[in-house]
Amino acid sequence: MTIVAIGSSIIFLLLIFPLPGSTQFLEADCGVSSSSKYSTRIVNGQIADSSSSPWMAFLHSTRNEFICGGTLISRKLVLTSAHCLIPKVQIIVRLGEYNRRETKRPREEYQVQNTYKHRSYNPASHINDIAILLLVRSVVYKANIKPICILWDTKWRPVTDKIQVLTGTGWGTTESKHDTDELRTLDIRRQLPKACGFASISKDQFCAGNWGSNLCIGDTGGPVGAIVKCHNTYRFVQIGIFITNRKCQRPSLYTDVMSHIDFIRRLHSQHNGNDKSLTKPDNELDLNWNFTIPVPW
Repeated sequence: MTIVAIGSSIIFLLLIFPLPGSTQFLEADCGVSSSSKYSTRIVNGQIADSSSSPWMAFLHSTRNEFICGGTLISRKLVLTSAHCLIPKVQIIVRLGEYNRRETKRPREEYQVQNTYKHRSYNPASHINDIAILLLVRSVVYKANIKPICILWDTKWRPVTDKIQVLTGTGWGTTESKHDTDELRTLDIRRQLPKACGFASISKDQFCAGNWGSNLCIGDTGGPVGAIVKCHNTYRFVQIGIFITNRKCQRPSLYTDVMSHIDFIRRLHSQHNGNDKSLTKPDNELDLNWNFTIPVPW
């Protein structure tokens, strides 16, 4: 990701909405970092805390060539971009990764049993640029390997669409024009389609980024989302998937995750037993959404 320093701020949504409890998420034990609740998480394109994003997946080939980022969304499923699926290239999923050059750090590698690309994916326009990888074996959650939160109920779309500041993570190109060895994180803002060079965009996409401070080549397939407070814990909810940004100095397009929740839920139900954990939405608690503050975990 290419970076410039921008001021951080605490942003609150003025309207109060019902709190999505753990029953709102694809996986109940999601989006929680092993870092201390009050430890610092560096933002704006700098190096992330080593345990702040345990859901990050490092996708590489059998020749150990980096392909894309992704996110662990359940014990057997990894979410990424459809364009990351390269013909005749076998993908290996590495979880628990932080610094790709640091071989002594505990991390795990998983073979991919099957890949599921959205049937209406358009490589030219990046419409429906979403894919899911099915792992050969189930993941055992631990301190440095946990799933990201996915909101499964579309009733929350009006709420998530109001979140203006999103946080992205990846191993993409930095201002030095080289991929970073260490995982980095960056805060970006939602923008109008014209900021991405389009008069209008598909309903399954959104435009986001900063001028001169963005996710870049190598960050594709990775997440952008927001930290929310849920039942006295901070959880990271994935809102979008980074698609592409070859210019890196301007806002770019992202796949909207909630637009594809039926695709995600169908595969989750098929490969994780059932949807019994997806119960009736919890409307009893309150939350200030857009709680995307840059420091607390």
